[in-house]
Amino acid sequence: MERGSPKPAVERDGIVVGRQDYGESDRIVRVLTPGEGRVSLLARAARAAHSKWSGLDLGTRARIRSRRGRTDLETLVEVEVEDARVSLRSSLARLGLAAYGCEVCGALAREGYPEPRLYGLLETLLLLLDAADADPGDALRAGLEAKALTFAGVAPVLDRCVACGGAPEAEMCFAPGMGGLVHLRCQPSEGTRRYVTAAHAAALEAARRAPLRDLLDVTLPPGPPDVLHEAIAAHLGRALPSRAVLEALLQ
Repeated sequence: MERGSPKPAVERDGIVVGRQDYGESDRIVRVLTPGEGRVSLLARAARAAHSKWSGLDLGTRARIRSRRGRTDLETLVEVEVEDARVSLRSSLARLGLAAYGCEVCGALAREGYPEPRLYGLLETLLLLLDAADADPGDALRAGLEAKALTFAGVAPVLDRCVACGGAPEAEMCFAPGMGGLVHLRCQPSEGTRRYVTAAHAAALEAARRAPLRDLLDVTLPPGPPDVLHEAIAAHLGRALPSRAVLEALLQ
């Protein structure tokens, strides 16, 4: 390559999992890819009127061409939208779950490392939501969270006490800092914990193992709705804003 000539463009398939305003008119677009995990790209003038990057909404799958410059942040060159998920955007509940799925899988994915399972999980979720005729039951969200944690290598234990290894009892404690379920007699004196029934924990474990398509119409037994999100937040060191938005939409 001659000195001063532009570097060759990099082409990859990706799902948009996040966007952040940058400077006066630019935007940083974060995409989840199967081969490189989470990738951040600079979309110049993305916030200008009639921007050519206007189709890069959350959840959109696209063929992306970008060029590496003198910094780690690549610059978008060309985008071919492959699936804009138009149908799911007609429902606020499905759109909220799609946005949450994007944030979960994007946040748990590593940068610069292959993440085919997280990519496949998100793609499956978005395809199901886009094809659904009605809003899904809460087991789909639990399945998303449980599988994402598993694929990220930080799955909580849901079928036994992590302190003593004993079988679940009627009422258990979920302690993210300890890695899962704990008997009430084994529960820590300090730290975040949530009380759950063995039936609710068993339903979460079943959602982890079931294909997402089998969870569309499934409703979980009574229990706290944010147990697995607490596990995600404990791993990341922060809660995900889209979860609060999703909860508000579902009320």
